[in-house]
Amino acid sequence: MTAHTNTTTLDITLFEDLNQHIVTDDINVFSWNVSGDAFFKEPYLFKALVEKSKANLLLLDEVSNQTTKSQLQKVLPNSNITTENNWFISIGLSGGRQRNVIASRLPIEVLPEFSRIVPYPESEKLRLKKRIIKAGEIKYSSQLDSGIPVNGAIVSDGDKRLLVVSLDLECCGSDPSSWEEDKRRIEAKEIRNIIRSVIARIQIDAIIIAGDFNLVSTVKPLIIVSGPYEKPHFGLIAADLMHIDGKQTWTWDGRGTQFPSRVMDFVIYSPKALKLDKGYIFDPEDISPQERKNLGIPVKGFSKVSEHLPIITKFSWVN
Repeated sequence: MTAHTNTTTLDITLFEDLNQHIVTDDINVFSWNVSGDAFFKEPYLFKALVEKSKANLLLLDEVSNQTTKSQLQKVLPNSNITTENNWFISIGLSGGRQRNVIASRLPIEVLPEFSRIVPYPESEKLRLKKRIIKAGEIKYSSQLDSGIPVNGAIVSDGDKRLLVVSLDLECCGSDPSSWEEDKRRIEAKEIRNIIRSVIARIQIDAIIIAGDFNLVSTVKPLIIVSGPYEKPHFGLIAADLMHIDGKQTWTWDGRGTQFPSRVMDFVIYSPKALKLDKGYIFDPEDISPQERKNLGIPVKGFSKVSEHLPIITKFSWVN
């Protein structure tokens, strides 16, 4: 279930075209697993990447629980609370040391369903704890009390209301019968249930969900989060994205490890309400040495910032 771009090969012109201007009717999304504090390790790089993408919506996952709004404001481009360039920021409370951040140039409405520690269903939580302890991973059982790493809010784009969700599902566990895969599916189901409850009480025009799905075993968690939802949303589809070179699709860099590089980060959206105009996975190896220099990117050192690559997508509303 993927949506295709109208080109078969992505090249550097795609990267440059997104830099021309921000059109109010466009939703330019920058989503990234920042591996804790990538924007604090390399604030200039983070700001340069966001500027380059011309994003007006940031969905960041695996953000350190020590992060504050004032810290984020300092590393966001053209951020000034006294001007129209202000960023509206929502930092999720759920997920323990791995939080989710939504930052938008457009006004956001915080949702009570996400403005809390999002709990695991009690029966599933008890069952998972037993499985985790039995597997000898006692320290991971206590992390269940920190809730599911997810955050959501409504972005107002004129008269349109966009529900955006950032998530970071459980990692590891390549065996389909592992407790990690079990936990991922429980997280996916609970996130879907919350989205359904939001849709039931608020009129929403479209949905965008982005983050690290950690699909190291099966694609079931992605399928679960994709729906189905009540009309007019029905099922969401994944943006079909590649690196700028048009050859690679991985978002997590496993080079130098025993694990292969793979697609673990996705952006899924409502195809009836939103059109994917352009999108790509940003890999610094795909741009020229001069552009890397301008952005302050050492190609071989990018993985030290995050093992995941940023994803840039540009949507427009379907009339």
